[in-house]
Amino acid sequence: MKVTLKTIAMAAMFAFAAPAFAGGIVVAEKDESKLKLEALFYLNTYQKTDDRSTAGVSSKTKTNGLHIDRAYFTAKYYFDKNWMMRFTTDVGNEAALGKDQNVYLKYAYVEGKLIDKAVVLRLGQSHTPWIDYEQGLWKHRYVAKVMSDTYKFDTSADLGIGLKGKVADGIVDYFVTATNGTGYGKGNPQSGLNGIDFNSRIGVHPLKGLDIDFQYMSGYKATKTSIANISTSGVKSTLTQAMISYGTSDFRVGGNYLLNTDKAKSATASSTHGGNTSAAFATAAIGDEVKSSGLALWAWAKLPGSGFGAFARYENLKNEFTSAGIANANKEKVDRYVLGVEYSPIKNITFALVVDASKLKNRGGVTTTTDKDTRYGLYSQIKL
Repeated sequence: MKVTLKTIAMAAMFAFAAPAFAGGIVVAEKDESKLKLEALFYLNTYQKTDDRSTAGVSSKTKTNGLHIDRAYFTAKYYFDKNWMMRFTTDVGNEAALGKDQNVYLKYAYVEGKLIDKAVVLRLGQSHTPWIDYEQGLWKHRYVAKVMSDTYKFDTSADLGIGLKGKVADGIVDYFVTATNGTGYGKGNPQSGLNGIDFNSRIGVHPLKGLDIDFQYMSGYKATKTSIANISTSGVKSTLTQAMISYGTSDFRVGGNYLLNTDKAKSATASSTHGGNTSAAFATAAIGDEVKSSGLALWAWAKLPGSGFGAFARYENLKNEFTSAGIANANKEKVDRYVLGVEYSPIKNITFALVVDASKLKNRGGVTTTTDKDTRYGLYSQIKL
């Protein structure tokens, strides 16, 4: 297959003017090989009110306007029916880089079938086993992330190697990875990195529409280092999760429960702890530990033939801090409710009216602090 730079540039320029169908657009192909372009935007307009109360004194911050929460552009090249490569850029807001909106790398990997669908190799910066999978069932990432992503127990992409596949006629599927633990924000291993993170998911699908999944992740998230003959043991993170869901193309209901433990193996790594909602709960010394447990219940449904639908999500999270073997008597508690009504005028565009409210009690284990986050507005998802 011969594709000139001019051809690719023209294809990228005119892809958005072409008729859009879900799953992207093929811009060039020959024999078994083809080049496919995709794009995905989350354009959301909402008002957010953050009401933080300390000892009964309220302090409110209101923010409203249009948010480009995500803008992805993807190119996929299929060498043949067994091997492909993917490149995806992402847009993020990082004022520290000089401009708030910055384009950075989300995915860059090669994938190939080693043993048909039973053993598939992934090499590069790729999806992690759980987050993208749950998002595919939840289907409303443009409104709300899944729980392990929201509270930073897991990252949606990382750099490493993975094996995935389906066995037993598709009744069982799996995905396991060994990665740097830096996440896609940094990608390459930082100087002195001395540990590899392991992440896995196994799914069982005994009936059509019924999905039962389990996750296990263990690692140091790039906090274990060896620099100039000085070793830092870092913070050991362990995440387990179970989820069950059932549905068809018109509806789905689901629920998942997670347990996460972050334990400091060395005091110098304490500032890297980020698995809980409050910086006041960051581990501060060797042996300090944060245990988190979370429950999520969610559902969505479409009215066949109308373009209308509705969705709902509830999350409950508890964080418990232990230092020198003594547990803080007051757990952080978070409750979150998401409700929405959506409409798709065409298959590739979806608008939703959304109310998203959360309440954090006992911030940092202090009973006099409460944080309420309420937002409502018009959310949208546009995809090519």
